[in-house]
Amino acid sequence: MGRVHDTSISGHLRELGGDFVCLPFGIGRAMPNAPAEWASLLTKAEPGPIHGPVADQDWTVVAASDTDITLTLDYPDTSPVLRVERVISARPDAPALDFAFRIFARRSADISPGLHPILRLPDLPGRMHLSGEFDFGMVHPGYGGQVFHRLDAIPRPDGTLDLSRVPLSPQTDLNLQLCGMRGPMLATYPDEGAGVELDWDRSLLPSVQIWHTDGGIKGEPFGGTYRGIGVEPVASAFDLGAEVSCGSNPINARGVATHIRIDPAAPVTIHHSIRAFAL
Repeated sequence: MGRVHDTSISGHLRELGGDFVCLPFGIGRAMPNAPAEWASLLTKAEPGPIHGPVADQDWTVVAASDTDITLTLDYPDTSPVLRVERVISARPDAPALDFAFRIFARRSADISPGLHPILRLPDLPGRMHLSGEFDFGMVHPGYGGQVFHRLDAIPRPDGTLDLSRVPLSPQTDLNLQLCGMRGPMLATYPDEGAGVELDWDRSLLPSVQIWHTDGGIKGEPFGGTYRGIGVEPVASAFDLGAEVSCGSNPINARGVATHIRIDPAAPVTIHHSIRAFAL
């Protein structure tokens, strides 16, 4: 679909697709029916656009060539973030893009950054194969909050489901986090004879949130037509906002960081890449 111009709709939803960045990742919200280990953390909403100004506002292009583009965005005076910069480069010798996301701090603070690549779902159920190695996984508290250790055995109230073969089925939505990633994520499309590798700096972003939606966004601008799977490297506790991610929570209690530290002395640079390959 083309660009949506209704400014009452969050910026990233007006152009949902491709690859964007999030700072902070998600936004807080009350969730009184969450599992017990999460419920006391999810008692109030946080202000601000979902995924922060980087996902909501228009960036400024400061340099561009046939192979590279550099964009910047200033943050509000009230934010510990001064500005951000993003450099996107086409790799000359491979079907790949390299990204550098640089965070300049106004003052020292903890913050939860994330990347938000979204991959195309095939038309037929199960015809994308998704794989990656991780220490443990958690289902989003809004979907049950269970812990798991295999992508093909995600716990559900009525059994398990296989998230290594997507799409799951029409109108199916799921949100989960793979914590302690030990390598890149791979998505292969056997019907097309091709695949995609997502790689990134796991020392800064140790987890991947997976957001699978097959017609699940009922509101504007999609009205139940949007299909995609977000494979999102993060240092966060799901998309539950800065207060939850930067405090104690059930993910960092298990030894996986859910935020990073920014400081005016030096910017933080997060690298990632997306590479296509033939099967």
